[in-house]
Amino acid sequence: MARMLTSRPGEATRSAGFSLLELIVVLLLLGLASVLVAPSFTGGLSGLQLETSTRDLITLMRHARSEAIAKQHVFRVVVGQEDPLSVKYVLTNDFGEAIQERELPKGFQFQVAEDMRLPLTVSFYPNGRSTGAAFGIKNKQGKATAIVVDPVTGFAKLERQSRTER
Repeated sequence: MARMLTSRPGEATRSAGFSLLELIVVLLLLGLASVLVAPSFTGGLSGLQLETSTRDLITLMRHARSEAIAKQHVFRVVVGQEDPLSVKYVLTNDFGEAIQERELPKGFQFQVAEDMRLPLTVSFYPNGRSTGAAFGIKNKQGKATAIVVDPVTGFAKLERQSRTER
């Protein structure tokens, strides 16, 4: 036979709640943990933003290649428009007229080989070929991605760099 605990009338019952001191201690610990963990989230967001920016540029280059084939005209993507420190990239037609203009996030920059200079122009031809290119994008933390455009196929692809460059 099971027994059920009941209180008698007039007896005080103790509730199983938390005291104010216990709640304050838990909130302080949660606040401290969030302060310690927040920098790791911002670093991860910057890496995600780097990959997203790189993929956006690759998508624009693939669009330029598709337009060149479909319309049978040369299309170009100009990286580092206007000056060497620029973070803009522009899709242009054969006459240099801007069709789409985009910009990298603040603190990001383009990287090119020492023997190359910005602005870098990648042309896409009606037969699917391109002038080819290899360059990168670097974020504030020094992480970088590389973009390679194959001159024979005209396809642009992302190549992750395993180490941080300074």
